[in-house]
Amino acid sequence: MKLLSLFFIFLLLCMKPILAQEDVDSWPTVLHGQLKALEKAQLEQWPAHADTLLMLGREHPGEWLLQYYAGWAYTQLSFRAKGEKKEAYCELAAPFVKRALELQPENTESLTLMSYWLSARINADHSRGAALGMESRHYADRAISADPSNPRASLMKALNIYYTPAIFGGGKKRARAAVVETGEKFARFTPVNELAPNWGKNIYEHLNASYQ
Repeated sequence: MKLLSLFFIFLLLCMKPILAQEDVDSWPTVLHGQLKALEKAQLEQWPAHADTLLMLGREHPGEWLLQYYAGWAYTQLSFRAKGEKKEAYCELAAPFVKRALELQPENTESLTLMSYWLSARINADHSRGAALGMESRHYADRAISADPSNPRASLMKALNIYYTPAIFGGGKKRARAAVVETGEKFARFTPVNELAPNWGKNIYEHLNASYQ
């Protein structure tokens, strides 16, 4: 009996690394499921999915995509939220946005997400506009330089110009060229795979509609 117990202990110890590897290998499937769910989710359903992405990001701190999507989900929630929740969601997004940029500092999507998150911080507290507006534009410009074809990078540039007061060189009229360029880039864009960033077209469409 003792020999049998020792055998089972040995078997469990051998299986543990295998189970751990299966957990590591399964995150793309979980991520894909969460992204598909978010495509159809109503606003009240978003926090649960964002929390799942948060847990995935914490479990796999070295995986750029998980850091990226956790930061993106809470940034999206901040823009959709009201009152103090705007700031709370920005705070939840912060470590993931920064970690994604740390892992891939020259990646056009990392830079775009940082620009987007900074804009969310301005949206949460408009008094930050003067300081963070220029910083957000800086990251958008870097994202465009990293990949001129990225429509989300152009979208961030267009939004920055659109919401900058005309007295400081922005405004709706000055943003028009950037908005048109963004639309052309979205029309040509195809994500490289199912997990690659593919958001922002609805934001562009809402922005473009303001010119109609």
